[in-house]
Amino acid sequence: MSGTNLGGGALSDAESTVALSEKRVTWLFRLSAIGFASIWMCLIALSWANAAEEVDPEYRFSWLDPDKKVYVLQNRKFEKAGHLLISALGGSVHADPYRTAYSLDPRVAFYFTEALGIEAFGQWSFNSTNNAFSALIQSSSTALPIVRESRSQMGGLLSWVPWYAKINFFNQILYFDWYLNAGLGLIQTAIDVRESKNDLIDYVNESRLGYFLGTGHYYHLNQWLGVRLDYTVGFFRAPILGNAGDPTWFSHSTFSAGLGVKL
Repeated sequence: MSGTNLGGGALSDAESTVALSEKRVTWLFRLSAIGFASIWMCLIALSWANAAEEVDPEYRFSWLDPDKKVYVLQNRKFEKAGHLLISALGGSVHADPYRTAYSLDPRVAFYFTEALGIEAFGQWSFNSTNNAFSALIQSSSTALPIVRESRSQMGGLLSWVPWYAKINFFNQILYFDWYLNAGLGLIQTAIDVRESKNDLIDYVNESRLGYFLGTGHYYHLNQWLGVRLDYTVGFFRAPILGNAGDPTWFSHSTFSAGLGVKL
């Protein structure tokens, strides 16, 4: 019995020795793996550092560079600084709920830098009565809405182009500028002053100071030709009842598209 106990005790010591040896091997393997990984990462970092020194300084990703010398993403293929841009646009005008209107919008811009420029524009609107107007006068023998048609507008804008980008358009790289506009000008409107729908149409023209805000894209087709999309809103104050009543704010918005030629 005592021999069995001695044998059992000897077997337990052997197992403990084996287990201790396995733990030592496991920890040795782990330390070796960590050391190898550390040396590998140091070598990779050193390799990247050497490669970075060989790259042209203008193309390094120095995001905090005060001189903004990051041209990898913003290197311009099409430049406009020092150039005139002549555009011919056409689109739809949303000015009066009882009129359908379309516009012709020529523009001339000059850019001092790639980000800043000025633009002069003129717009002529072509109006016709819409279904809302026809339904209203047919439903009542006396009702006649107050109509203020948009006839024309012109002004000057300050253009800011904060974004220059490129997109993959049907496997073709398309470069474009995204601009913002703000400026002043004149808005010409015409008020229908009839008191009854049976009276002859009688328009009174008026001219109002306008404040303009806009945005749009210019897509470069080549060095001198591009496609332009533009959205411009003009704001002005006028009497709420046509030519009577308290003054209030009105707005004319135009969405247009056309071609631009850079000179």
